[in-house]
Amino acid sequence: MASTSAWGARSRMMLLMQMVAVAAFMLFINLPLQVQGAVETSEHPNVVDAEGHPVLFGDEYYVLPAVSGSGGGGLALKLRVNDSCPMYVKQESSEKSKGLPVVFTHFKGQSANFSSVIVEENVGVNVKTAAVTSCVQSTEWSEEYDANTSKRFIKASDTSSLFQITKASDGDGYNMYYCPCINCRLVCTQLGIYVEGDENRWVVIDNSVETLRVQFHKNE
Repeated sequence: MASTSAWGARSRMMLLMQMVAVAAFMLFINLPLQVQGAVETSEHPNVVDAEGHPVLFGDEYYVLPAVSGSGGGGLALKLRVNDSCPMYVKQESSEKSKGLPVVFTHFKGQSANFSSVIVEENVGVNVKTAAVTSCVQSTEWSEEYDANTSKRFIKASDTSSLFQITKASDGDGYNMYYCPCINCRLVCTQLGIYVEGDENRWVVIDNSVETLRVQFHKNE
C-alpha cells in the first residue's frame, strides 16, 4: 500500500512538472508577439499615408493638406528672391493642385536604423522634392533665414536638414518639424505657412504662423 501511495505521489509530481514546462514553453513562444505589440504602441509609430499604408523611405509622396478648405494645395518649389536661385518650398494656392512629390530618406547626420524601410514618427528624416529644376543644385530641404521678413524659409539646397513627422494632436493628419541639433540637443520647431503678397504661401519654420497640417498621398 505504501509503495502504491509513493508511486501515485511521484506520478502527480511528474504531471505537475510537465504542466509547468508546457506553461513556460507557451510563454516563450508568445514573447515575440508581446514584444512586437509593444513596438506598435511605442513613441515611434509608423507614419501612414492617406490609404492607411506605411510611408516608405525612397518612395514618392505628395504632401497635401489634411483638412480641406485650409486655403492651399500640395507643396511645390518656386523662385522667391528676385526670381533667382535657390528655389523655396511653397504651398500651391489652389487646393486642386497636388504640387510636386517628395522623397523621405534616412537622416545622414546621425546614427539611424538604415535597415528600416518605414518612416516613423518622431524620427529624424531628410526630405527632398522629387523634381528637376532650372537651378543647378539638389532639391534637398534645408533652412535659410531671411532678414527682411525675420522668417526662416525652407529652400532647395545641396545640403540637407533634419525633419520629423508627428501625428497632429487631434489625430487628423500630421505636423512636420524642423529639428536642428543645438548644443547636442534637438530643438524642433513646427512648419507653417507664411503668406506673402496675394498668392505666395511659403513654408516657414515658425510656431506662430498658420499650421501646416498634412497627409501623404503616394505617387503611383
